[in-house]
Amino acid sequence: MFPDCNYKENNIEEEEFLKHLKEKHQKEIISISEKEEIPINMAEMITISNSKVFINS
Repeated sequence: MFPDCNYKENNIEEEEFLKHLKEKHQKEIISISEKEEIPINMAEMITISNSKVFINS
């Protein structure tokens, strides 16, 4: 989702990835929220569901 993100982990919980998003990508999440006119928590959930790095295998 974020081209410059090199965070790649397997077998992580959603909460762990959400923590990463909040720590490293808060500005991008806010930007998505404003652009799409949706709440920040919805932008976070969409980011998680669309992310290629969030893989539980």
